[in-house]
Amino acid sequence: MMLVKAFAALLAVAVLATSVLMYVMGGRFQSVEARAYGGARRPWWFVAALIAYAVLYLAALVAFVMAPERSWAAWVLMVVIPVAAALKGGLVLLNPKGQAVVTSIEGDAAWRRIALSRAVLVPIFVLLAYYA
Repeated sequence: MMLVKAFAALLAVAVLATSVLMYVMGGRFQSVEARAYGGARRPWWFVAALIAYAVLYLAALVAFVMAPERSWAAWVLMVVIPVAAALKGGLVLLNPKGQAVVTSIEGDAAWRRIALSRAVLVPIFVLLAYYA
């Protein structure tokens, strides 16, 4: 289940990095979000990140399916979180209303609140990695 743990660790690092970036950049982070979610063409770094996430997830999923025993944390990491992420991604990427909501977030205070609210996920992913 080492790949499942690696997947959880990647999620923790990604959330931490983006939360710090949001907090430091404040309202300037809007340009990053607009390019990633609001444009007709996704930037290469966004596509590369999605591909890397998918490859690691699929490798971890194979390890999860092949494992003789699966912990509750592994179930959360391999089933619950990806379903929620796909739902959120679909609502934002494929829905013009979702794109409008994301691209309309303005101001340093709003982005810093989002960064802090996301930061609580980091210890959750660390615990899931530990128990997976």
